[in-house]
Amino acid sequence: MSATVPTSSITTSGRVVRAALIIFPFGTIILGIASFGFWWVKRVQVEERSYSYATALRRDMTPTALERYVSIFKDVLQLPEVERLPSVASFAESSMSSDNMGYEPRRDRFFSGSQEVSNVDAEMAGAQRLREVRLILVVYGDQARAQAESHALGGMMSLANAMAGKRAEDTLRFAAVPMGVKDPSGRSALERFAFGMANRGERLMKVTLLGGAGEQVLSDVSLAFRTAQTGAVVESIPETLDTTATLAAMTALKKNFELAPQ
Repeated sequence: MSATVPTSSITTSGRVVRAALIIFPFGTIILGIASFGFWWVKRVQVEERSYSYATALRRDMTPTALERYVSIFKDVLQLPEVERLPSVASFAESSMSSDNMGYEPRRDRFFSGSQEVSNVDAEMAGAQRLREVRLILVVYGDQARAQAESHALGGMMSLANAMAGKRAEDTLRFAAVPMGVKDPSGRSALERFAFGMANRGERLMKVTLLGGAGEQVLSDVSLAFRTAQTGAVVESIPETLDTTATLAAMTALKKNFELAPQ
C-alpha cells in the first residue's frame, strides 16, 4: 500500500514554490536597479571630477596665447601636402587633450587614397540634453586661405580652452575637419563626421563655422548635416586675419554661448 502524503505538506510546498517564483524575479529586478544606481552614481562622480579638472585647466583668451596657436597652425599649414593635414589633426588633438585643456578628444582616422587623415573633435557634454549638440567647426585644407584658416583654428583652440569646464544643458563640441579628402566609401570628411553624429543618435542644433567659409562650404555643411530636414541653424563667422580681430570674434562668440538660453 502506498504512503499517503499529508495535505498540509503539499500545501506548504506549493506555497514555497509560489513564493519563490514571485520573490526571485522581484529580487533580480531589485538587484538590477541597484546595480544601475551604483553605476550611475559612479559615472556622475567621475564626470564631476573631469569637469573639476577641466575647470582647473581653463585659461582666459589672451593675445599671447592666441598668437601661439595661430603661429603653430600657420607653420603646419605650410608643410608639404603629405604632412599638412595629419599635422593639423595631431596638434588639435594634443592641444585639447585631458592634460592641456581637460577634454577627451576623439580622432577619427581614415585613408583618403594612400594618405591617412583625421576628423578631430572634443566636447563638453551637456548636463541634461547631451544628445543635443552645438558645434564649433573649422573646415581647413585650402592653401589659398592658409592665413584665415590658421586664425580660425587658433581661435577655436583659444575658445575651447576658455570654455573648459563650463557645462551647459546641451553639448558644446569643437571640431576640425579637412576638406578635399574622401574616405574609402566615397564620403567626404564632412559627410563622414555628420554620419558619425547621426549614428550616435545626436541632434545637431547649431553649426558655427569659423574662418569665413565660402558659399560652397556652407552648402556642403548644409547638405552633410541635412539642415533642411532637421532645422539645424548654420552661421558663418567672417574670416579674421590678425590677432586683434580674431580675439574680438572669439570673445563675442564666447559671450553669446554663455548668454544663450538653455
